[in-house]
Amino acid sequence: MTNPPLPDADHFSRYCKPSDVQDGEPLSTAFQLRENEDCLSVNWLEYFGEVGQPAAVELVRESFLRKSYQLKVNGRFAVLNVGAAKQAIEDHTSLTLRIQHMPESDDESHSGILGYKSEDLIVSVELAALVVPECVYPAVI
Repeated sequence: MTNPPLPDADHFSRYCKPSDVQDGEPLSTAFQLRENEDCLSVNWLEYFGEVGQPAAVELVRESFLRKSYQLKVNGRFAVLNVGAAKQAIEDHTSLTLRIQHMPESDDESHSGILGYKSEDLIVSVELAALVVPECVYPAVI
């Protein structure tokens, strides 16, 4: 069974490790796939219901800690709109992104961005360009 796509009106967050953050803002490297990856891990914020973006990011933060994921003080969570991310890639490349819910037993909001490869650097550049300062949250509070 295929995992369902996230609605275009919804949002996802991406954890950006400190080496992918400059002056508090995520760099394009935060959205690059590694050579052995077939999707970029993100978290679907509306999975948590209508709690608001800051509260949803806090719930993602809690799930990372439950998984013993080491969040760093200078790391950030970047939040993007699903439809805007897909449209930006369609506008600037010949690629079509799929953003799907891919729940894990210890991270029910886990999702993935599919449809590009590690060499498709333009995707990471375009996604980073969509990040706005008011949608960037500290990884550690």
